[in-house]
Parts: sequence; structure tokens; C-alpha cells
Amino acid sequence: MFDRIRYIIYLGVALGLGNHAAIAQDTLTLERCIELALENNLDVQQSEIRTQNQAINLRQARQNLIPDLTARLGHSFEVGRAIDPETNQYLNNVTNRYGNQSLSSSVVLFDGLRMFRAITQQAYAYRATQLDERYAKEQIALNVASAYIQTLAARDVVAQTDSLVAVTRRQVERRTLLFEQGAEAPADYYDLKGQYANDLNNLNDAKTRFNEALVNLFQLINLPFDAETQLVSLQELPANGGTLTDDALYQTAAERLSVIKAADNWVKEAQFGLKTARSSYFPSLSVGGGLTSSYIHGNGIYIDQVRDRVGQNLGFTLSIPILNRFQVRNNVARAKLNLFDAENISRTRRNELQQTTSQALFNLDAAKTQYENLLEQVANYAESFRIAEVRFNAGAINSVEYLIAKNKLDNANANLVIARYQWHLRQRIVDYYNGEMPLDY
Repeated sequence: MFDRIRYIIYLGVALGLGNHAAIAQDTLTLERCIELALENNLDVQQSEIRTQNQAINLRQARQNLIPDLTARLGHSFEVGRAIDPETNQYLNNVTNRYGNQSLSSSVVLFDGLRMFRAITQQAYAYRATQLDERYAKEQIALNVASAYIQTLAARDVVAQTDSLVAVTRRQVERRTLLFEQGAEAPADYYDLKGQYANDLNNLNDAKTRFNEALVNLFQLINLPFDAETQLVSLQELPANGGTLTDDALYQTAAERLSVIKAADNWVKEAQFGLKTARSSYFPSLSVGGGLTSSYIHGNGIYIDQVRDRVGQNLGFTLSIPILNRFQVRNNVARAKLNLFDAENISRTRRNELQQTTSQALFNLDAAKTQYENLLEQVANYAESFRIAEVRFNAGAINSVEYLIAKNKLDNANANLVIARYQWHLRQRIVDYYNGEMPLDY
């Protein structure tokens, strides 16, 4: 598999495919998801077909240099008046059978370098389709990695929300006993029960989002959905401690990514396409030769006649284009437009890559900052909630103040889970563009 695809798959290993002991059939790893997507994705299969088709075009361009070889066998009947092929005299009321056979070959000696340029053109086209295929696989792998991480985030949000429900449930159970004993204010009690119902709804929403994320992942790997499938967790990787600039990341990506290399190869293909078209302005010279023989029924044994009547020929053909309905001129004009289009696509891809790499660095910095801020926020809200819970249990504050502190902590924890995976994903995207492979395998 191509280097870039290996990187993305190895990334799954580095991210913590965990213990490599036997994994159950209903368990998926990031590596396995990428493999399944590459095996089953129809776009990838189409790109592979295009590459194979272009390989045939290249092979044919090379084989066009080989001389051709043609054998012909003919047999004819003549009834009535005819010319004797030996005496060249007219014969009346005859019934003759004639046979002829030939073996001929020809080869182009010069055609304005058209065939050689066509070989180079097809070689660049083949390389470009290989790179396009690699790029298609890279995008599938990146999409799967993104969906996998988002699914893990949704799963962890479910776990986080479930733990919050458990906290509220314990308070409701405790306050129910106090309420039944008349030691709990009705307003505080019903506030807690309302919060419990709200937490259950939040848990249901979190499970729905997790299910949607899992469905999306299964769509990408093109497998029937299985809600019981378990995903292997990813271990945290240390963030890239180096300082990257927008220009440095762009330059590295432009040198390594197949999307840029493919565009450059299509430009070269178009350049040689133009040269190939211009070659048709030049005369072409070919040489051909062959063997011929004939047979007349009744004039002797077939093999003897064929051997005795063998003829040889050798000839040169010079073809000079004078007027061909302006086909060559129009072909050259189309080739120029193809070159202009390929150059525009190459420039567009570079501009898009520059914008994408710059945005990737900005997103990484923003995700890192958000995660660090949320870490501090969770720590502060956790202490605030601890104090509020102690005071609430002691009757020093009412349920409103308690629930405010709890909801702040709940929201901060949920945001922290999402931010952690967001930072993780942003870091991996930058690593992809930077060509880094922080692997230990």
C-alpha cells in the first residue's frame, strides 16, 4: 500500500490500538476500519480501475514502436471467360480456382517523434492516475479516522453523561427519604427530580448522537450497521512541541502530498500531449516488406507451387501532410487548452493547500487553547460543586444554587470530552500535512 496510506493506518497503531492480543469479532480498531474502507469503498475501486486502464494505454504506446506482421490467405473461383495468370491469354468457358498468400511487415522510421512523445505523455498520465488513486485512498482514510475519533468522542460523552445521571440519582434518592420524613423543602425536592429528568433526556440525546456517529462510521467502511460493535479506545499522543509556521507546513505538504504531485504530472502529460500533437506537422517515413505467393488449381502440387512462386518486396513510404481538413491544427489547439487547464488546476490545488494548511494550524492552536482553558474550568467548577454539595447537604443553600453549580460542572465536563478529541484530531491533521510519523511499532 502507498506510503501515505501506510502512515494513516500506522497512525491507528500509534494512537493505541492497545493490546494486540486477540480482539473479538464485534470489535473494531481504527486500523481495521481504514482497511475495510479501502477494500469496500466504490470510489477507491473506480480510481484503481482508472489506474489499470492508464497502464494499458502506456503499454500500448510503447508497443506501437514494434513492427506489425500480417499474414493473408485468399482463395477465389472463376467461371466463364477469364485470363490465364501464366500466359495472360483469355480463356473461354473455364472453371478455375486460384489461391494467394502473403506475409507482410512494416515499421515507422520517423514520424516527427510523435510515438516517442506519446510514450512519455502516457507515462506521465499513468503516474498521475497512480497519484490520484493514492489521494483518493488518503481522503478515505482521513475521513474514516475523523469519523472514528468523533464516534469515540460521542461514546465518551455518553459515559460522562451517564455518570452525571448517577450523581443526580443519588441526590434524588437521598432527598426522597428526607422529603418523606418532612425534612426536605418541596421546592428543593421537585427541583432535583426535574433535574434528574433533564439529565435522563441529556443521556438519551447523547446516546442518539453516538448512534448517529456509529452509523456514519459504518457507512464509510461500507458494512452493515451493528450497534453492538465496540471501538478500541485511542491512547493520547503528545502534542507536537515544535513550532510550525504556515509557510513551512505548506512547503512540506506541497513536496509530499499526492494531490500536488498528481497535478504536476497532469501538467507534464499535457505538455507532452501538445508536443505529440505538433509532431503530426512533420512528414512520416516507414518501411515495409513482405513475401507473396500464389496457387492455381490443376497446375501442380500446392506446396510446390507456393514454393516456386514466392515473391519478395521491400518499399519505403514517405507521407507528407499538406492538407488534412485542419485536423492537426485543431488537435494542437485542443492540446494547448488542455495544458492551460492542467496548469490552472495545479495552481488551484496549491492555493487550496496553502489555505488548508494555514487553517489546520489555526484550528490546532485554537483546539489546544480551548482544551487547556476547559481543563482549568473543570477544575474550578469541580471545586465549586464540591463546596455547593457540602453546603446543600448541610442545608446552607437551596436546590437552585446547587443545581447551578452542578450544571456548570456538567457542561464543562461534556465540553472537555469533545475538546480533547477535537485537539487530538487537529493534531493528527497537522501531522498528516507535515509528513510526521510519530510511530512506535
